[in-house]
Amino acid sequence: MFGFLPHNLFVQHIGQNTTGLSPRLWSKVTGTLMQSDGSKRLILAGDDFTSFYGTVTSNVGDYSGGYKSYEETGGTITQLANQKGGVIAITSDGTDNDDMALAAGGATGVLGAISDTAGDDHVTAFECRFSVSTVTDDAGAIFVGLTEEGLAAAASMTDDTGVMADKDYIGFCSVHKNGGTAGTNAILKFQYKKEGATAQTPIPTLQTMVANTWYKVGFVYNPFAPASRRITVYLDNVEQSTYVTAADIAASTFPDGEELTFSALTHQGGATGAHSLNLDWWAFGQVI
Repeated sequence: MFGFLPHNLFVQHIGQNTTGLSPRLWSKVTGTLMQSDGSKRLILAGDDFTSFYGTVTSNVGDYSGGYKSYEETGGTITQLANQKGGVIAITSDGTDNDDMALAAGGATGVLGAISDTAGDDHVTAFECRFSVSTVTDDAGAIFVGLTEEGLAAAASMTDDTGVMADKDYIGFCSVHKNGGTAGTNAILKFQYKKEGATAQTPIPTLQTMVANTWYKVGFVYNPFAPASRRITVYLDNVEQSTYVTAADIAASTFPDGEELTFSALTHQGGATGAHSLNLDWWAFGQVI
């Protein structure tokens, strides 16, 4: 499943943005590996989708690399032939309230957990590069990030709103037009939730998205960082000024210690034409 060399992990120069892994983000991860006794190791997983194929039966798909999908009738998840380096498109055909979802690890596999419990509090990072085909209101809400396992299923996003279902997750999402507010579908936000609790949105407007424009989004959890900056969010290699604090993680609303895997979701909010969530790559790292 991991198809790209993590060359940017070891680049010391922090400068111009590229299409690869963000140096500002991943240098925070590799910097924690410098233990004289060699006791630390990096678990690294991800995909650049250079070889992606599978089958769909009764709306459930099984894809190379251990992915599970849920695809409404008429929707597709395909590798794009005209994109270098591997890109997949998660596409809805435009039917109102259609769900499209892709999750790593099949129905049960997990990558790790974000925890503030001593001994389980590991430096953790996530990043992905994506674009959307349209930002027309009601065309398609999205989520990219880490969720509980098995979220490639129907109703992972709520009908008519595109709000994430009551599950454990942390990542980047948009919702449908709500109450006549134009442009809601274009607003990307950083959000997390513990199942059974109220979703928290530390950054409600991370980016106003433009159709067919690529974005790199990610975050780093560092239990050794100051309490006011335990999770740092990045957009296109730029550190954001709003952080998730130690108190936030200790609160009942954070998925503290919950098992997480990569998921990418899109939901159709109206019969407004086809909509695609395009994925170039994703990466997860945890230092244990």
